[in-house]
Formats: sequence, C-alpha cells, structure tokens
Amino acid sequence: MYINADDLAQAMSKAELVQLTNDEPRATEPNADVLQAAIAYACDLVDGYLRGRYPLPLQSVPTVLPPLVINIARHFLHSRRINRADFPKVLETSYNATLKTLEMIRDGKIHIGIDVPEKTAQPERGAYHIRAGQKQDWSGY
Repeated sequence: MYINADDLAQAMSKAELVQLTNDEPRATEPNADVLQAAIAYACDLVDGYLRGRYPLPLQSVPTVLPPLVINIARHFLHSRRINRADFPKVLETSYNATLKTLEMIRDGKIHIGIDVPEKTAQPERGAYHIRAGQKQDWSGY
C-alpha cells in the first residue's frame, strides 16, 4: 500500500471523510471499510500503470506516488456520492492530471527513482531462429 487512512485524513477534513464514507446520517466517524476500499482501489490502479515497467511490490515508496494515490482515492470516495456530471471541476482536473502523470511514468517519460532491471533479450514474437544443418536430399518426394 502506498498510503493509509491517516494519509487520507491529512488530505481531507474529517467532516468530508465522514460524509463520503459513512452511510449513517448521524455518523461522526469515517467508515474504515470504505476508506480501505478506496485505498485498495487507488493502489491497484497505480500498480496497473507500474506493472511491466517496475518489479512489484516496490521495495520503497517513491515520494511522487502517495499524492497520486490520494487523488485517486479521493475521486473514488466522491464518486460514491456525486454524479459524474456534477463532479467539482477541481477534483476532475486533479484526477485527470493524475492519470496523465501515471501514463508518463508507465511510458518512461517520468522516472520515479527506481532502477529497472534489464530484461534479457528475447526474439521478437513470431521470429524464428533456425540453425542451418546438413542439407537433406528431398528429390524423391
């Protein structure tokens, strides 16, 4: 996990977290299960972008990732309450910028400070390497 519930609590007010996570009208505390679902979704989405470029799980969390994960989790939580057409412009812009940043990381345009192990050279798909052996006489066929 790249973030935890405390990280979300620092990024959002407690009242906002309670409103977005708890379905009980008189609740005063955020619903921990919903918070964990948002965090898991956000971390899995980030891993989806990192997979194939970096060995997962990452040994250490680069400082660039937690803010991105928070933006995704926050978007996830708001989507529980707000129709996508009514999303606040700032939230939608932040989410789209986060996805764009993840695409740049995936494509190697932004380096997150993790060394990528060199892959062994493998032939291209569909390429066959045939060793030339002794010629055979197929004239009788």
